[in-house]
Amino acid sequence: MFDEALSPQQLQVIDALSEGMNSTDAAALAGVHRNTIANWRRNSLFFREALADAQYDRALLFRDKAEELLDLAFATLDNILSDPKAPSSVRLKAALFIIERATTPPPMKKPVPLDIEEIHVSRQETVPQVHKEAQSAPPAPVQTIRREGPKVGRNDACPCGSGQKYKRCCLNKPKAQAA
Repeated sequence: MFDEALSPQQLQVIDALSEGMNSTDAAALAGVHRNTIANWRRNSLFFREALADAQYDRALLFRDKAEELLDLAFATLDNILSDPKAPSSVRLKAALFIIERATTPPPMKKPVPLDIEEIHVSRQETVPQVHKEAQSAPPAPVQTIRREGPKVGRNDACPCGSGQKYKRCCLNKPKAQAA
């Protein structure tokens, strides 16, 4: 959907990341620095949405493949469970994995604004509401913190009279214990 707004390098990174490659390897493949990918994820709405779409599509593909193997997984489970001499833990784990993947629904996909104007409109609608709420609430009264005595510096002599510096004696002790 947003492919027109993305560079060829960004599309290459999206393909690599959706296939399970890490950011460092995807950056090397596309010829960019890994921090560039982090910046795209952080600052580019089009990149984030395209990456989310690619990862969602990949998850659906794996789900479809797992559903195709579901009958075989149940048959494998049936064979393993009915055979008392078969300790095929590896086959059992694989079958359980396929069943879990096939029966877990994919996450819901959130709607994406169709064009950049809708994004600006949605931002303009939400930002003033925040400011209105902040303006309508009365400001909290500010209370000044007062010390009982003069401020004791870290390197000053400790007020407890131990002869040590304050930082070595009572700085990290609770008030009740320091007194």
